[in-house]
Amino acid sequence: MSTLRMGMKSVAGPSVGGRFFATAVETCRSGLRVLARLVRIRSDRVWLDELPDYLLRDIGIKRSEISSVTWYGVSQDDDARI
Repeated sequence: MSTLRMGMKSVAGPSVGGRFFATAVETCRSGLRVLARLVRIRSDRVWLDELPDYLLRDIGIKRSEISSVTWYGVSQDDDARI
């Protein structure tokens, strides 16, 4: 009987505890990615706010568009052309 058990493979999926742990880990990773994105957006906004107007014009954005550009990645003018 013990030799039979050694040769058998499990046909069931991972245990409930294993699935719960994997889901918890993935949720934490997802939350950390969101947090990292928010930190990056905030630091980019601060950096762009410090630039003078002529450099912002060279980049192709207006000072009033800094918030939307850092959040969505395109200026309103670029969005209208697409």
